[in-house]
Amino acid sequence: MCFGLAGISCVNAQTTFRNPIITGMNPDPSICRVDDDYYLVTSTFEYFPGLPIYQSKDLVHWKLIGYALSRADNNPLMGADASGGQYAATIRHHEGTFYVIGTNYGGQGTQGVFYVTATNPAGPWSEPHWLVYWYVDPSLLFADDGVYYLSPNNKDGFLLGILDLETDKMKEPLKKIAPGLGGSSPEGPHLYKINDYYYLMSAEGGTGYEHREVIQRSKSPWGPYEASPHNPVVSHWKDPDNLFHAIGHADLIETPDGWWLVCLGIRPKGGRYQHLGRETFLAPVTWTADGWPKVGTDGIVQQEYPRPNLPPHPWEPQPVRDDFDSPKLALPWNFLRNPHAQDWSLTERPGYLRLKGSKINLQQKDSPAYICRRQTAFNMEISTQLDFTPTKTTEEAGLLIRGNDKNHYDFLVTLHEGKRVVMFRETLNDQVNRVTYQAIPDGETILQIKATELEYQFFVQKPGTPRELIATALTKNLSTEMIGGFTGVFIGMYASGNGEANSHPADFNWLDWIEND
Repeated sequence: MCFGLAGISCVNAQTTFRNPIITGMNPDPSICRVDDDYYLVTSTFEYFPGLPIYQSKDLVHWKLIGYALSRADNNPLMGADASGGQYAATIRHHEGTFYVIGTNYGGQGTQGVFYVTATNPAGPWSEPHWLVYWYVDPSLLFADDGVYYLSPNNKDGFLLGILDLETDKMKEPLKKIAPGLGGSSPEGPHLYKINDYYYLMSAEGGTGYEHREVIQRSKSPWGPYEASPHNPVVSHWKDPDNLFHAIGHADLIETPDGWWLVCLGIRPKGGRYQHLGRETFLAPVTWTADGWPKVGTDGIVQQEYPRPNLPPHPWEPQPVRDDFDSPKLALPWNFLRNPHAQDWSLTERPGYLRLKGSKINLQQKDSPAYICRRQTAFNMEISTQLDFTPTKTTEEAGLLIRGNDKNHYDFLVTLHEGKRVVMFRETLNDQVNRVTYQAIPDGETILQIKATELEYQFFVQKPGTPRELIATALTKNLSTEMIGGFTGVFIGMYASGNGEANSHPADFNWLDWIEND
């Protein structure tokens, strides 16, 4: 049992590690190395802050240290659709500066390709340098003869240019240098200069069950490129019995122990249903005699590997309980789109997180009073103690499990037929399928969600008394296969007046986050 920072591996074995290394919705990983430290970024879509930065010293234990996009002015998300917002980014380091380049896709603010810089990966990061392109999955290569900018061309191949960091313009027009290699949706490219070759590695087949990673190379960055006879570099496309699927969208890293690869993958349960989202995996890379990389010997990501021959470096685990006694939120907490500052406070009632439910709910492409975290394990217990007195049937506050705006499970305190109740509400495909009410006494109320691989259970409890089961719901109804999109489940604290502000704030005394996987 591990009570670490949500989504961060805290493997204690000295000889092996288990995949995935970063759990919960952490797709499209990109990695760089600076001396003995490794830094990794993943996608965040409509969640805020954007593009988390993780640090490791051994490739196995990872610590969340900050976000590349932590302000509304550099991460405009208002109006973004579910699975819009911040798409796959690349992280690189050059001459003392970190670069993260990505695409903001959707919303009411500035959109398109941008990059931000920092000398400290924990931040602060610069304002975005907008590059006025619309391609997703951009990447950078710092080489002796310039800064190469690489991206898909949204059709059937890859574009390359040399970026002038002084003007943020291309020194020459972007040029198509290579096609995809036959699979759908060529994307996620990275360019590496290794010995005498430029290697162009990319994903294709879509980000679902036919996902794969392929590679081609050339003596010149401009081509022509030849495809590896050993492709795919990694894929579980033709391995239907594997526990991991959709393996792809990878990045290579060289260490003193040789080459490794980080990639995304999913862990379906109960059939082809995955609700945690695409997670980050790690696998060793071998090089063939003719100079091509491949994951292991068979291109399959295993559950367990010998750990990298690097000094083990576990991090101090995040406490199980957040007492909300700090003036700042802990790093794992996220918002939906750009939060409204007046909707929440950690100081108005010291020792509590206060949510002042506004008129906004999940039906608008806005930011309700919702503070949440990625679900990071299949078997979990999330509990909170809530002080909330509703005065209207529209006023509600409690815990909410969100797949997207149209699919979510709500476990809330509200008013029904003149009584204070706890309510379970199941919303699927934008329709309320089921509502259950249970009268509860005045005073602070403990709400608990118990998660298993296939089911959520919802309990209510008055402090000092036994808990009572109110409802159950299926995890698969919030899976990507059922609701679409690119994100996994988020769970957190929520308050809304559904059209007008709540009369009273909702005060959360604490929240326990226990991973039992």
